[in-house]
Amino acid sequence: MAVSHFFDEQYPLVYTVFSGEVTDDDFAEHSRVLLADPRFEASMPELVDLREVTRVELSAETIPLSARSLLHAPQAKRAVVAPTDFLYGLARMYQAYRDKITEGDFRVFRSMPAALEWFGLTEEPRRT
Repeated sequence: MAVSHFFDEQYPLVYTVFSGEVTDDDFAEHSRVLLADPRFEASMPELVDLREVTRVELSAETIPLSARSLLHAPQAKRAVVAPTDFLYGLARMYQAYRDKITEGDFRVFRSMPAALEWFGLTEEPRRT
């Protein structure tokens, strides 16, 4: 699977890492796995890391469908680190769809340090 999530007890957030080739199935599986995890709460902030993505194979429907899923509570702070123009564009597209559905605190960053600063963190969450 090209997506994993972690809960670092030092930081009260979900740290999601997409890597390698990302497909429609990865998006759907991420939601299912996260919802099934007893540690997950819809109000938790989430930091999504796309730095390890090497290829994206998504259908045109995946981003709007994913944005419509209410996995997270509207007040949950969420950020995506998307270092390339292509990934940044996909994340901003997701944000635009999401903003049509609900107001929330969702940001897209090009670098991890900028995202960490926004969350008020000094170091990356651990992958444990």
